[in-house]
Amino acid sequence: MKKFTQQLVIMAACTLFSASAMAQSKALYLSSVNGSKLSAYDGQTRNVTMYRNVYTGWNTLCLPFDMSAEALDAAFGTSCRLEALKTVTMEDGTFVLNFTDVKAEGVHANVPYLLYFTGENSNVKLQVENAVVHYDATPQVEFSVAGAKLCFSGANTHIEANGQYGIYVRDNADANFTLVGSETNGFYATRCFIKVDGVSNARFISRHGNEATAIQQVQNGTETDGVVYGINGVRQNGVQQGMNVVDGKKVLVK
Repeated sequence: MKKFTQQLVIMAACTLFSASAMAQSKALYLSSVNGSKLSAYDGQTRNVTMYRNVYTGWNTLCLPFDMSAEALDAAFGTSCRLEALKTVTMEDGTFVLNFTDVKAEGVHANVPYLLYFTGENSNVKLQVENAVVHYDATPQVEFSVAGAKLCFSGANTHIEANGQYGIYVRDNADANFTLVGSETNGFYATRCFIKVDGVSNARFISRHGNEATAIQQVQNGTETDGVVYGINGVRQNGVQQGMNVVDGKKVLVK
């Protein structure tokens, strides 16, 4: 009987050790500076931990895993904002970046975002249990405007500055994208940048709010030769009944 009891104790101890080892094996610590070898974890479900520097005002964010709106609030505070680039238009030779509030949807893996942070400059801990890691070598969204291709991209490793535009800390109150020179540290992992093919010395204006907030003129009409988007930012084949966005202007079709 004593021997049997000892065996039960040993089995229980082994079970506890095995459960502890399994829990630890799911833990994954990712770097938001130099990046991590994400391809090795692609598709795996892990308990992810990452520390990320953020500054008061606008920051950029691109993560290799999803985060819910509740997880965002827990990490960055309930007053944080999350915006995605929905449309890009041109005004007087300046690219107009129309960002839309998408916080209710949370963060989707490998999508570049703007993050507005109201706290003091700090190193924030991101912690998500049972997160599926998604590897993408070039996470980005693309837009064609005025004969140029504009890409809003996320960095999954530390990259050097080479003709990209980013948000300097001193400018982040307005999310101004400025050409980043070689004298800087480039872009660390989980940050985002803009690259434009076909235009040198590009200029940008960022506008924020609900979909199509950058559009001010409202017209009644049904015919146009311009590029047409729905109010949700999806390109359409011509104007449709309701509100349309045509060449950077709202067009209401009754």
